[in-house]
Amino acid sequence: MTGASRSVQRVALFGLPGAGKSTAAGLLRRTLAGMGRHVEVIKLAAPLYDVQAAFYARARTRLAEGQQDGELLNFLGSHFRTAAPGLLLEDFAQRSAAAELAGADVLLCDDARPADLDGLRDQGFTLVRVTAPDALRRERKAGRGDRRAGRDDHPTELGGDGVEADLVLDNTGDLPALEEQVVELAKRLPAAPAGQEAAEQVVASLVGLAREVITERYAENRHQIGAVVVTGDGRVFTGIHLEAMVGRASICAEAVALGQARAAGAGDLTLALAVRHPKPSEERRDIKLVPPCGLCRELLLDYGPRVSTVVQDGDEVRVVPLASLLPHKYVGTKWPTR
Repeated sequence: MTGASRSVQRVALFGLPGAGKSTAAGLLRRTLAGMGRHVEVIKLAAPLYDVQAAFYARARTRLAEGQQDGELLNFLGSHFRTAAPGLLLEDFAQRSAAAELAGADVLLCDDARPADLDGLRDQGFTLVRVTAPDALRRERKAGRGDRRAGRDDHPTELGGDGVEADLVLDNTGDLPALEEQVVELAKRLPAAPAGQEAAEQVVASLVGLAREVITERYAENRHQIGAVVVTGDGRVFTGIHLEAMVGRASICAEAVALGQARAAGAGDLTLALAVRHPKPSEERRDIKLVPPCGLCRELLLDYGPRVSTVVQDGDEVRVVPLASLLPHKYVGTKWPTR
């Protein structure tokens, strides 16, 4: 498990659209990485972005890289908070904990909204306000190339002025001026211990999810293994194994979950685990953790050289580097080694 002695910095940037949250976050990420920190950007609004992507995929069109539909996100932000209060913060907390479990020692949120700031502070995040003069902010916002611009006066954007920020970045000047502030801010960020209890809860939750997936889809001689993979930003993807009449055509659950992650654009694989559902003829009915098979160890390490897995020794559940289960991994020449 992740050790409780490790410290973690948690930072949330907020401000009106066009103030420069994403730009400041990119500079902060580069600065902290240069200081030897393992930084992961965790998007609070990831569920909204997922729905946005699904909508445009269903409409047979695509948003350009980094492009957003502000009007749609305004609507989704209000609807999520009304229909499922607390969901965004709960989902964010789970993904943050998963990123910490995978080794991140800096969590950076670059899309915080006023309605969520109290909850983020409760989760241990330092709140950083990013400001810019209205005329300059609107000019920058207009230049982002969004499909449709969101409203500055939308309820999801209002209320930030009344929040007392821990730190402030003034994005009035040029990029070098902002970077100079970011470098100084990075030196002032507080850190808190990473919680062993939180790591254990994340592992239990992920194991439970894998069990749930295979319980729902179990079919004798077709689907017996359920798997979960986690990416660096805390996103979780599931898969079930696909048995074939011709055995060598079968596909492992970990490979299915990995395919889901890659299809979603996730490239940083950090954790993978699998469970096995018993056959009807077996007396023991518990769904057990199983280590990835040899082929899956090769495949997962191809796509995540630092990926970990979860193994069980008796009653003890441990997170271990997958490479420790495959000491002499095959190294080919299809792509550059990392």
